[in-house]
Amino acid sequence: MAYVVKMPKLGLEMKSGELSVWLVSEGDDVTEGEPIAEIESEKTTAEITAKEDGVLRRVILAEGDSVEPGGSLAIVAEADADISSLEAEAGGAAEADAGGGAEAEAEESESSTAEASSSAQSAGTQKSSASASSDVQASPRAKQLADDLGVDLSTVEGTGFQGSITESDVEEAAESAESAAADVQASPRAKQLAENLGVDLSTVEGTGFQGSITESDVEAAAESASSESSAEAATSEEGASDTRVFAPPSARRLARELGVDISQVSGSGKNGRITESDVRAAAEEGGAAEAATSEPVEMERPLSGMRRTIADRLGQSYRESVHVTVNRSADAEELLAAADAADDALGVDVSISDVLILAVSAALDEYPAFNATFEDEVHKLHESHNICMAVDIEEGLIAPVVRDVDSLSLAELAETRKETTQRALSGDYTMDDLTGGTFTISNLGVLGVESFDPIINPPQVAILGVNTIRKEVVPTDDGDVAVRRRISFSLSFDHRIVDGADAARYLGSLVGHVENPWPLVIAAGGQ
Repeated sequence: MAYVVKMPKLGLEMKSGELSVWLVSEGDDVTEGEPIAEIESEKTTAEITAKEDGVLRRVILAEGDSVEPGGSLAIVAEADADISSLEAEAGGAAEADAGGGAEAEAEESESSTAEASSSAQSAGTQKSSASASSDVQASPRAKQLADDLGVDLSTVEGTGFQGSITESDVEEAAESAESAAADVQASPRAKQLAENLGVDLSTVEGTGFQGSITESDVEAAAESASSESSAEAATSEEGASDTRVFAPPSARRLARELGVDISQVSGSGKNGRITESDVRAAAEEGGAAEAATSEPVEMERPLSGMRRTIADRLGQSYRESVHVTVNRSADAEELLAAADAADDALGVDVSISDVLILAVSAALDEYPAFNATFEDEVHKLHESHNICMAVDIEEGLIAPVVRDVDSLSLAELAETRKETTQRALSGDYTMDDLTGGTFTISNLGVLGVESFDPIINPPQVAILGVNTIRKEVVPTDDGDVAVRRRISFSLSFDHRIVDGADAARYLGSLVGHVENPWPLVIAAGGQ
C-alpha cells in the first residue's frame, strides 16, 4: 500500500501543526502501528504512526516546519513502487495549504488590490506585475510574495501541483538571488540558524525533502564542529542515521547554552526523546562541557508551538476582555473537615480540591451567567458544568476539563479529577481534555500565593483563583478570639458580560458553600 502521510487535526481549534522530529529517516522501513514522527500543535503533542508496512520514500515537511491539518508530511510506499501520482497529490495538497483555499486566496488578492489602488504609483506597479506573471501558474499569495521580494516568476521553477509555484518556491528563488550559495537547498529558518551558529551550509548534508537542509541538520553540524576530534565528528556524521539524537529544538538550544553534549544525554521522554529537564539534569551532574564554565552566552529562544499559543491566547484575553478581579475570604475549617470525612467514608482519595469544585458548581447553579462563554458577540450560558483545572507542566500552563461536574458523585468527581490531572502531568492528555470548558479554577494557593489576578481563559467569561490557606486570629461570637484556618478567592470576570455586583453575589454564594459544605458533600456522596 502506498499513501501520503497527512497532518492530523488534533481538535477543532487546531490551526497548524509543527513537525517536531522524524523518528525514521527517508529510505527507512516503517511498520504498521509504529510511530514515525512527533508533531506539536498549538495545545498538545502527538505521534504519527504508520498505517501500513512500507518504506518512508519521501519526506515532504522538514523538522521545525508547520502545515495546516490535512497537509502533506511524507510518502510511504513499497521500495520499488511508482510514487509519481502521490508526489503530485502531495504537491497539490501543499499548494492548497499554502493558499489557504480558493476563497481565502481570492479575498487576499482583492484586499491587496484595493490597498494598492490607494496610490497611483502602487496601482501601476501591481498592474505591471500582474501582466508579467499572467501566464505563470502560481497562487495569489505566491504572486504577492514575488512582488514584495522583487522575484520574476517567469524564472521560478514550481514544485507545487502540476508545476505551480508556491510561496516556498518564491522564497527560495529570492534567497538564491541574494546568496552566493545558490545551490544550497534549505528552509529560511535553517539558513537563519546557520548564520547564527556560523555554519557553512555548503558543508551540511540535508536530510529533508529532496535533500533540503533542516534546522536539525544545522544543529547537528554545529555540534559536530565543536567536537574535539574532527575524525570522530566525521564518523558521527556518517553514522547519523544509526545514532540519531531525538530532541526538540528547545532542548538542543538549552544544551548549547549549558555546554552539554546532547549526544551523551539519556532521554526520559517518550521513545527516549530528550527533554529540557534531561539536559538540565546532565548539566547538574557534571555533563557540561568546558564552555559551561565561561560567561553565559545570551541567545534568542523562539517560543514553542504550545508556548506561542499560550502567549497568543493570554494576550488576546487581556486585550479583548475587560478584566476585573474581586477578592473574598472564607473560613476553611469545615471545608477541611468535610474533605477528611469524605476521604474516610468513600474509599477513594478525596481532596480539598474535590469539595471545592462541588462548592464552585453549586454557586454556578445559582449564578449561571458565570458558567458561560462569549463568542461572536453572544453570551452562551451552558447547562453542563465543565470545569477546567489549571495544571502546570513543563511546556506551560494548561487547563484540562473535568466534565459534567454537576452530575457526578463525589467519588466519581475525585477519580475523574485525579485521572484528568495525571494525564496532563504525564503528557498523555488529548485535545478532548483541553476543549469545551465553561469555567476555570486556578489554584496557586498550593504554592503559598496569598492573592493574584487570574487571567480569563477565552472564550470563558470568568476564572476563579484559589489562594493559600493560612491561620488567622479572628473574633468569636462570645467576644473572645480564636485561631482559625481561612482561605481566600480571587474571581476575575469579563465586565462586558457580567457586572461587579453579580461577581460579588457569586463569591458570596461560593463562600457560603465553602463555610458549610456538608449538604453538598452528603448529597454528592450518596449519588
